[in-house]
Amino acid sequence: MIFATNERDVQLKRLDKLISGIRTNKAELLEILTEIATYDSAEAEIESSLSTLLGAEQEVERYNPPSINRIAVYHSSNVLLYSYVLYAAIPSLFCKEILIRPSTKALSTMVKLHDFIMKQADMPSQLLPISQRKFKEQAGQPDVVVFTGNYENSLKVQKTYPHSLFLYFGAGINPFIVGQKANLADASKRAVAARVYNSGQDCMCPNVYFVHENIKENFLSTLIQDIKELRIGKRNEPGNVIAPLFYEGLSEQAQEYFTPIKDRIVYGGSVDVSSNYVEPTVVVSSLEKIGEVIEFFCPIFHVVTYRDEQEVIDWLHAPERIESTLGASVFGIPELAEKLRSTHIVSENVSLYDIENGNSPFGGYGLQANYVCYQGSFTSRPLLISKEVSVAFNNKELHHS
Repeated sequence: MIFATNERDVQLKRLDKLISGIRTNKAELLEILTEIATYDSAEAEIESSLSTLLGAEQEVERYNPPSINRIAVYHSSNVLLYSYVLYAAIPSLFCKEILIRPSTKALSTMVKLHDFIMKQADMPSQLLPISQRKFKEQAGQPDVVVFTGNYENSLKVQKTYPHSLFLYFGAGINPFIVGQKANLADASKRAVAARVYNSGQDCMCPNVYFVHENIKENFLSTLIQDIKELRIGKRNEPGNVIAPLFYEGLSEQAQEYFTPIKDRIVYGGSVDVSSNYVEPTVVVSSLEKIGEVIEFFCPIFHVVTYRDEQEVIDWLHAPERIESTLGASVFGIPELAEKLRSTHIVSENVSLYDIENGNSPFGGYGLQANYVCYQGSFTSRPLLISKEVSVAFNNKELHHS
């Protein structure tokens, strides 16, 4: 059963109200979002959210998801508005009830955001700041579960929803690869912009920069110059790109990472634990000494030199990393971009931020980056809720909770 036309009209009007409310009350919304995000990244998030809301009708027409009763959302701790749009606002066009469990890391901001959204439009979503156990009790067996966060946790939670369509949105290494033929000035500017989105506190930020050894010195000097031009200051002031970090423990994590590799830091390296501040820092390694690449969630540029592209492919496709493949940004190496498309969503000569579109499937082909599980079968592919609902439930009777 697809929603009847008059019902769809009501749902679209509700989204129109939300769009109008966001535009009219942007200052109030920015005040909420900048509790976590820098002003500029909050502005960018609002624009992405509006663009996605404006594309909602076309998206739902394209994928034609059937009507479902309930979605349970384990909400992310960052990009709160954009996530709310993806996981609740767009699905409100085909789902009658959306239950949201906020992340404890961003609880007070999420409560304010939910209240703001409900003031603009009467969305069919409830925010339930309760324990996972109580949330599970209230959710029952929903048609769809959306889970963001830790991969191991996702597997535990998925087991408690054996009959639901389970969608996991995780994170990846997101390599940024710069070849000899790249436009270095442009690649460097995009490298910096991608890493410092919300001071680096975003799961689409690149966690490693592979740079051909023949252009290493030129790239580093350009990169460091671009970093020096970044404005540092309070989170809620326009133009400040780097600010004290919001999430607890990130500065300690950076300090622990820096201590054994001080000889590889070529720029920055200062950490102030009391204010949770990490200076933009450039670390340089050879591929042989790369060590473990982790998701920093702060402005660390880990530049790794390579001799030929096959080394990079072999490293990315190693068994211990193949499940973490989400996105890759490739500059000046079209043949490498093609080779990575089977495992990554690839942005060529631009960053992942430049190609992301909230109305299209997004993600990679590694289970730790994202997966869909339905009827016991796990598959990793770029995800979009409306499309996955259509794939799982179309040509069937209305799915009951």
